[in-house]
Amino acid sequence: MTLRRYILIGIPVACMLAIIISLVISKPKGETKSKKENTAPVQPLQHIPGSGTDTVTQTVQGLTMPSYDGEGKEVVIMRGENTLLLNDNVYKIVTPEIEVMDYTHSEQGTQSVFITSKEGEMNSTSDEGSLSDNVVVQFDPDTQLNTDYLRYLPEKKFVCTDEPVTIHGKGIQIVGQGCEIDLVNKKMWIKKDAEMEMDGIKNDLFFMSTDSTPSLTQAPENNTTSSGETGTPATPGEKTFIRSSGQLTFDRQPEANIMTFNDNVEVRKGSSTVFSDKLVIFLDPQTKQTKQAIASGNVLASQGTKIAKGNFLTWDVNTQSAILEDSQKAEFIKDDLNIDAQKIIFYKDTGKIDIPSPGNLKAKLREKTGKKKASAGTDKADNNIAVTWEGKMNFLDNTREASFEKNIEVQRENSTLFCDNLNVTFNDRDYNIQSLKATEKIHIIDKRDNLFSEAVGDRVTWDAKNRVTILRGQPFALLKEGNRRQILVPRVLFYEDGKTVLCEGKGSLYERGEEKFPNQSTEETDLKVNWTKKMLYYDTLRKVSFYEEAEATRGGQKLQGDQIDAYLDNNKNIHKIIATGNVHFSSKRLENSEGFGSLFTWDLAQDNALLTGNPKAELRKEGSRTFSEKVFFNMAENRVTWEGRPHWQIMSNETTRSNK
Repeated sequence: MTLRRYILIGIPVACMLAIIISLVISKPKGETKSKKENTAPVQPLQHIPGSGTDTVTQTVQGLTMPSYDGEGKEVVIMRGENTLLLNDNVYKIVTPEIEVMDYTHSEQGTQSVFITSKEGEMNSTSDEGSLSDNVVVQFDPDTQLNTDYLRYLPEKKFVCTDEPVTIHGKGIQIVGQGCEIDLVNKKMWIKKDAEMEMDGIKNDLFFMSTDSTPSLTQAPENNTTSSGETGTPATPGEKTFIRSSGQLTFDRQPEANIMTFNDNVEVRKGSSTVFSDKLVIFLDPQTKQTKQAIASGNVLASQGTKIAKGNFLTWDVNTQSAILEDSQKAEFIKDDLNIDAQKIIFYKDTGKIDIPSPGNLKAKLREKTGKKKASAGTDKADNNIAVTWEGKMNFLDNTREASFEKNIEVQRENSTLFCDNLNVTFNDRDYNIQSLKATEKIHIIDKRDNLFSEAVGDRVTWDAKNRVTILRGQPFALLKEGNRRQILVPRVLFYEDGKTVLCEGKGSLYERGEEKFPNQSTEETDLKVNWTKKMLYYDTLRKVSFYEEAEATRGGQKLQGDQIDAYLDNNKNIHKIIATGNVHFSSKRLENSEGFGSLFTWDLAQDNALLTGNPKAELRKEGSRTFSEKVFFNMAENRVTWEGRPHWQIMSNETTRSNK
């Protein structure tokens, strides 16, 4: 905090409000007890040059007229070099001076405000007065108000002018059209077209800072860039401008001095601007420093690529926070990041964003280095991500992480992720998403023409660099394709570039069969595949591969091999299976026939298979075995055939046991 923070605003406000306290220039005519008689000598009747054709009936030189409050303290002293009473009951005062005293801060002594001009006038009939020609209100040695005319209405305790006014202060200037002071309610207005200019200061309104870092709200600590070890020359702070087309109101309350700009308000500093219908600035009555500022009504704030929209924007100096609010939707936009919610809180010092209400976030995904861009429309759709939540969201700039809670929905390309806890990490220098981690009630909906349409697990991670999404489950994650297929596996990796799915660890696949054959029930055509190492799905080939101790069962048939490859038809049903390496096939329907070989091709649609070996396949049936180049298993017709010259061998119990 600096002592000068917003003191440039506080000086004119404090001084103007001093007028409100003590500018009671005269009391009603009946209150003559509070006035001392003027002791200046009355001069003979004479004509004063410059007094016009009016007849002067009386003149007073060296006028001194004090006014007292109820405690007998002097509150106003009116002085004049010459005072002329004209026939029309108008007093004209040459070089009048009005001293207004304020005892509010008694420990600092009496504070005086001086009002001077070249000419003054008081009408004894209407009891109204005026000052004209170079009117100066001197609040303190550094601050004064200038105008050409000032009107005083003692009955209403009101001071006003329609002329342009200018307030000069240390590092500040305010201009406007017209001025009014309500002495009873202690308020002051610049009627319209107020413009305020101040020297560069820190802790400005929300975006009023140099955008030299990727932080959402961080501002530099000093007004200038110091020269030193870096050799960078110091640069002065930029000026801040505030303007409005309506009233600029000064109001003094016990808790704060209040400055209010109305209608078409614009705050500008460098590349930063804030537009609103109204701007209220609260000043500490003791330190004259800004406590809080509120922009309201059609708020539009911007700085570089940052944009904020809402109905209210509140800046609190004590907490160094800015609150953006809208009953419908407040918006914050930074590069490719777009956030909307009813309430968004920005913390400048910590670079933190808190959103305690439901909201939406849209961001761009990080593009892989060297990747060729698609067409404009495709690129936009493929690289955007949208997050909605019903709980809360917060962002920490130092870790570049955002967290979301409760009923979260993440949409990316053709996939939707549902969860109750989500953490998103952004890149160091921009707001492209680098990684995504979700936990609690994981549910993924995939709308691509893929092996699955739904996935359920305990945790999911998306890695932008490697373009892969990892789903984990304890003990298993579940992939589903409606009611006809499901996959259980501890860990699933969804690759984007190659459109592949990798299931790691021991798992199983179940696919519901169809009633294609009159002598088979649905259960007999159901397919189940188990494996111990991994399963890999190739989207472009419509191929699923199962590795190590792979086993496929269908009805009374069982197929085992080192690797099993399954192929999907146009309806995404597995219609063919190929097993390789240490193949073993058995069929209860074919009189418990067994086959051993190195390659097994199974046509599930036709329900027949071909076994070959290296050099020959082995067929075991009814306690005997034979070797052949090809063995055909026809489950649809319940028969087994082979090619080549067979050599049958009757298998003894010892042989059978030794081969097991």
